[in-house]
Amino acid sequence: MSETDLNALSKRVREGSMEALGEYLNAVKPRLLGLIHHLTGEHLQRVVESEDLFQEVARTAIASLSKIPREDLDVDAWLDRLARRRVVDAHREHFGAAKRSQGRNQIFSQMGSDDSESGSNFEQMLIASITSPSLAASRNFKLARLQEALAKLPVEHRDLLRLRYSDGLPTATIAEQMGKSDVAVRVMLSRIVAALQTLLGVEES
Repeated sequence: MSETDLNALSKRVREGSMEALGEYLNAVKPRLLGLIHHLTGEHLQRVVESEDLFQEVARTAIASLSKIPREDLDVDAWLDRLARRRVVDAHREHFGAAKRSQGRNQIFSQMGSDDSESGSNFEQMLIASITSPSLAASRNFKLARLQEALAKLPVEHRDLLRLRYSDGLPTATIAEQMGKSDVAVRVMLSRIVAALQTLLGVEES
């Protein structure tokens, strides 16, 4: 499929067309399969097929298209994020607590990033929101501390942070998915950030 055809499909996906999304997924399937295969690694490839993961990514994309902001949606980047997240979930499912603990430092680095960047947008946005200017230069130190702090949060809290900062969903959409009010989600986010501040030992300037 030509780039012009893909751009036309992208436009229709942003307009909410499920049919266009299905065509787009078929067109980019080889690229997404390559990404999934690269991310799974040798151990996970022994227990799960890349094709199965792709199908799950496709189902998630179709189910969530109507719930996400689409006006400026980068379809490729969105699908890549879904693929990365599904691979992370597959690692959790197949290798249990020990593997989750070992791989936890990589989970948030994979979310919301692409192959050309060394850190994730998710981490950078959180860092910007919870660190003081005096620590602005110590990025590597902050990343390590942040990953340790995130690992101590309940799963629900990490999922909420992912939906807001990695997937970029508005709080109203997250509230609908979680069965909570928009106000409740905003309060939860504020409390989670406060908890991270405590875990990181950061004093506000």
